[in-house]
Amino acid sequence: MSDNDTPNEQTISTSAIWALERLAEVRYGRDAPALGWSITRELISAGYVGYPSGARSSVSITAAGRVFLKSRKQVE
Repeated sequence: MSDNDTPNEQTISTSAIWALERLAEVRYGRDAPALGWSITRELISAGYVGYPSGARSSVSITAAGRVFLKSRKQVE
């Protein structure tokens, strides 16, 4: 048995976690924060964000991203 209880959980960098948390914040009428390409690629590769159909540049948090953030809040 390993220390990792969730073997499918992917590890992402602290910067990517910070960016995901900023994307999750409520932004009344404001655009999503700009993300660097490497952070965007990391979050997309992890399955935590994606491009909505028909969107050109903004990313949105996926269900997996919301679950990841929720699990982090429960740990804290």
